[in-house]
Amino acid sequence: MDYPLAAEHVYEDGQVVFDEGSTDGGVYVVLSGAVKIIKEVRGESLVVEVMRRGDVFGEMAFVAGRPRSATAKAVGRTVLGLLDSETLHEELFKLSPVMRKILEGLVNRLKRATDNSLGVSHLRREPRVTRSINVAFQNGHSFLETACRDASCGGMFIKTGEPLPEGQVFNLDLLPGADQKPLRIKCQVAWVRSETRDSEKHPLGMGVKFLQLSQADGDRLQEILDRMDKGGSGKADQK
Repeated sequence: MDYPLAAEHVYEDGQVVFDEGSTDGGVYVVLSGAVKIIKEVRGESLVVEVMRRGDVFGEMAFVAGRPRSATAKAVGRTVLGLLDSETLHEELFKLSPVMRKILEGLVNRLKRATDNSLGVSHLRREPRVTRSINVAFQNGHSFLETACRDASCGGMFIKTGEPLPEGQVFNLDLLPGADQKPLRIKCQVAWVRSETRDSEKHPLGMGVKFLQLSQADGDRLQEILDRMDKGGSGKADQK
């Protein structure tokens, strides 16, 4: 497909294309390489999506006229095409006011649906529990038991020196106490911290989002978090 490009830009690995909250409304297409779309939630980075060759991104800010809802960073050496804003505006204003309003509504609903799928809306509404909760998961052929740093009903950060790769789906066993049955939750790795300069404030590990959490399991998880928030223990007894 031919795109009306105003310019081409080259980005090196990790270089920011735009920041969450910025007000530029440029729309980009990936010509080569890849771009991570990242959201910051209570100080943690969640990878929303990875854009690859031929993918267009940045359209939400353009259509809705709002600040950027996420940060975009290059993955490896990446070439992006900046779509010509004048051409885009001409095409947009060819639509009737009603159709433009419908398009804006679709964009806003897509943003909310994306947030909900990641558990972001839950994370924003509910404070994270910063006490330790023992968890266990399988990494390859080994079964690891560690502790999560904090948690909400949308996801958690798991402190581990052996994180799973981004995007991997796995079963996580939450171990609320020696006298309680473990709670198994299907999760997906949203982001990984494999390097750090401060292991106390920013330990190695992975941020995970919960998938397909049933009402019963969600209620039980909320009970565990509520108990911990009141000072109860979330650790299993170590034998």
